[in-house]
Amino acid sequence: MSEWFDLEDADEEAIATFMSRVGSLETPDRGSRVPVAKELWGKARLIERWDAARRAQRPLDIMQRVEIAGGLVAAGLLVYLSLLG
Repeated sequence: MSEWFDLEDADEEAIATFMSRVGSLETPDRGSRVPVAKELWGKARLIERWDAARRAQRPLDIMQRVEIAGGLVAAGLLVYLSLLG
């Protein structure tokens, strides 16, 4: 292998150690299973609804910030005008 990648002996030994550790890892649980298509479709629909709700709420969130900024500007203007007169 070292002739392909021009590795030093220490590097090759480290890779071999790592690969032997990976090979000795336990296999996944036998109880784990691939979800059925109906479950995946349901999750996809739920995510789609959440995304639609988030898109619908975005303009309202932006307008709320604009209203707060406008109120602060108006309050500042009123304070300024009351100090002049």
